[in-house]
Amino acid sequence: MDELQGIIDAILPGIKETLDIPPSTFNLWFGGLTLKFLDDKEALFVTPTELRRKVLESRYYDIISESLTACIGFEVKLKFESREANGEDPFKQNVQDAQITETPEQVKEGKERAEKINLIINDDASDSEQKRTVVDEYTFDNFIEGSSNKFAKAVCYAVARAPSTDYNPLFIYGNSGLGKTHLLCAIINYMKLHKKANRIVYKKCEEFMNELIEAISTYTTKQFKEKYRNADVLLIDDIQFIAGKVSTQEEFFHTFSYLYESNKQIILTSDRPPHEIKPLEDRLLTRFEGGLMADIQPPSPELRTAIIRKKSEQMNLKIPNDLVEYMAQRLHENIRQIEGVLKRLHAMFAMSDAVVTKEAVDKVISMIDPGNIPPDILINRIIETVANYFGVTVDALKSKAKTDAVANARHAAIYIIRKMTDKSYKEVGQIFSRDHSTAMASFYKAETLIKTKKNYDNDIKKIMKEVKGG
Repeated sequence: MDELQGIIDAILPGIKETLDIPPSTFNLWFGGLTLKFLDDKEALFVTPTELRRKVLESRYYDIISESLTACIGFEVKLKFESREANGEDPFKQNVQDAQITETPEQVKEGKERAEKINLIINDDASDSEQKRTVVDEYTFDNFIEGSSNKFAKAVCYAVARAPSTDYNPLFIYGNSGLGKTHLLCAIINYMKLHKKANRIVYKKCEEFMNELIEAISTYTTKQFKEKYRNADVLLIDDIQFIAGKVSTQEEFFHTFSYLYESNKQIILTSDRPPHEIKPLEDRLLTRFEGGLMADIQPPSPELRTAIIRKKSEQMNLKIPNDLVEYMAQRLHENIRQIEGVLKRLHAMFAMSDAVVTKEAVDKVISMIDPGNIPPDILINRIIETVANYFGVTVDALKSKAKTDAVANARHAAIYIIRKMTDKSYKEVGQIFSRDHSTAMASFYKAETLIKTKKNYDNDIKKIMKEVKGG
């Protein structure tokens, strides 16, 4: 192991000199890098986090390979893995305790380094930092509201108008791409415009963790703490990444407590509610749940229609009304998916005055989401797959037959259609020559079977996977 560490110690200075990047940037990506295994064919490097692994693999593979070859005298294939992906604390090897005590010499050295890498954030630096991370166009005015996000928008607006009053901390959660970051930026933009706070600190959770590593490795933990604990408003995006990070949770707990007790506003977002962030210390869970929690649900068909219509108008895209509704039916995952499709359509039609066609929409959707199948084709595929899986015919599924085999298959088909499409009970009932109440009863019968019979649950999952082409 000492020999492998010796190789790391030998190649890093050369890489650093060749790259000619600021020490803070070099430490951000190469800090904590270890060599776990080396033979005549392969070298396995280990990084603290998944983000570092991806960056080293995509951006710095060649220079690491060249440096290693020069050091050991022969070329090998490089592999990278992260302690985070292996379920370990990514900071364990280089951050034993976030409340680290520094010697006077280390404090002095840290101050000198902090001046060089701008770790001390004054008002001007904070503004420039925010300009790099906060999207000015994200405001409350252009946040398209619907039943799925109305409450979250309302409480965010209330916090922006009067921070540190009623809703502190504010915890916003929902799946990726539903507008959480838009709301955070809207809060910041409103506060800056109306001068509601002097010091606003907004960070992605991953950035917070990387800064903590950097601060400890450069003896600047004092400046790190000052930056976050002097904030009037602290916004952390994707706080779920703190799960399992013992040292980060320790530091964040103390920062959170300090700000809360100082009556400063704290706003957090996550892709899940606090109790589903695991492992998470109980004391943090209690604090996260101690304020107001607002969830954002996937957009309803009406909201998706409104988003497509408004954004296409902003892009000067000419999309017929029936095609807007068709797109809303197919693009049901999140708002980011909708934006991705519209941007590609804009690239295709921006140079002409032509009207967007259904063929173009289908092509773009299949490029962005290969598993996204047109509704009519999807429904036929579901029915055929269910029939084959349960060993019945499609005609029997759609008939009045009530044998156990046909009935169970029909329950499954109705359940899957409801789950994978936006079809109403009335529309689903019509497919099987039944009224909406019968279709609803079938859906809930399947739901009951899923909960009570493990085999049936597995059947449904297998069928849905096959329908998606998995």
